[in-house]
Amino acid sequence: MTKFTRSERLVAAMAVEAGDSMASVARQFGMSKKVVTRSVNLYREEGVSGFLAKKASYSVAQKVEVLKLMHSQGLSQEEAAVKFGIRGSATIWEWERRYLENGLEGLKPKKKGRRPRVPKPKPPLTPYEQLLAENEYLRAENEYLKKLNALVAEREAREKHGKTTE
Repeated sequence: MTKFTRSERLVAAMAVEAGDSMASVARQFGMSKKVVTRSVNLYREEGVSGFLAKKASYSVAQKVEVLKLMHSQGLSQEEAAVKFGIRGSATIWEWERRYLENGLEGLKPKKKGRRPRVPKPKPPLTPYEQLLAENEYLRAENEYLKKLNALVAEREAREKHGKTTE
């Protein structure tokens, strides 16, 4: 399936509106008749503004409104897409499928990206392992205090040595 730019589809729709047949415009631009028909319908419904970029996210309420109106008025997905200015009828088809499978929950936006990694909980330590961990902590604390005392004594010795030479 070939994608056509907005400007190509707009020019094709304007050619049909100018009086050319859909078949001849489709041949001239290398498009299918369906693409030309969609483009003409969009042009008739919204004009040139229908071919401008639009938002791609819709609220749950907007999705429900589109689906309800589509069913109450007997619109096809393509007609509903043109009426509401939604890019592509496949979007509405997807909303309808998710709504039928999961109800309103299916229309809520899905979180994107990877799930956060949840670390495995560590098993609780046995009393023996708790004593070993505490012993290791106390040894490290004792070493730290010894180093601190040595540094303080060294500084005091330097200060004392510096005062006596003056």
